[in-house]
Amino acid sequence: MHSMRQLFLPVFIMLLFNSCNDRQPDKLENAFILSIQKNDFNVLKSFLPDKDFYVSQVSKEKKTDAELNEIISNKTEQITVAWQNTLYNVATKKIDLSKVMIKEVFFHDPFPNDTVSEAMTINYEYKGNTWDDLQFIVSRKTGKTILLEIPDPTRAFSMLDKDLRATNEAKAWIEMSKPGFKKEIEQLSSKLIAAARANNLDEFGGHLVYHGGDESKTWRTVLNIKDTTDRRQAAELMRRVNHYMEGCERYETGNFVTARKPEGVWIAWPIICGNKIVTLAYLRISGKLLLGGIY
Repeated sequence: MHSMRQLFLPVFIMLLFNSCNDRQPDKLENAFILSIQKNDFNVLKSFLPDKDFYVSQVSKEKKTDAELNEIISNKTEQITVAWQNTLYNVATKKIDLSKVMIKEVFFHDPFPNDTVSEAMTINYEYKGNTWDDLQFIVSRKTGKTILLEIPDPTRAFSMLDKDLRATNEAKAWIEMSKPGFKKEIEQLSSKLIAAARANNLDEFGGHLVYHGGDESKTWRTVLNIKDTTDRRQAAELMRRVNHYMEGCERYETGNFVTARKPEGVWIAWPIICGNKIVTLAYLRISGKLLLGGIY
């Protein structure tokens, strides 16, 4: 009996080891990396939209099984092609995916008119550096993260943007979705307009982003109002604010919008004054909203 236990113990351990190896990841980000690593798209199968998903979340009209199967087939094909492009990128760059470590995942909603989809930005570490070029469009409406699209597959694992602009954009959207954000940007805009009208350069200049001659600081730091050159920059922007706001004693505000530019994620705050619209453009630097321009 003892010898039989000794005989079967290694077999049991091997089966247990194989079972652990075959266990599928329960998170999309891990499953995606594993699928590339194994060159096996089927690893993602449980994260793809199926008939139940489309019936419960997407389809507004009743569709036949044949119509649903065609929709699912087309979507799967679209995701497969994007996945293959990512696979090619990884192979070309000879990236060792075993050294990729997921650090943080940001879910944010840049699609205000879409109640199903949201964006997913993944921070990962590779050989000591953090990158954020792995992005998906997903849905979490069913309680599980479903992959709907890989929007820019050739950017995935490109490891080019050390400024992590995709992460900054995600954080901007997360901030903007908070109930207090609109009040924050409204109060700041009122403060800046009041400071400009009062010619209070010190107050006005404390809320500006630097965009001078130093490339290492441009659009990355707060303007230093005590510096002579920076102060001239602040005075020019204050002059422009007064020019644009001339005759606007009373005004209304619209809805803010964002745009990703080389400088970062701009947050545009429109001010409606009679027949004209004045827009204050902000960047969020180190968690603080800073005025960068007006138009």
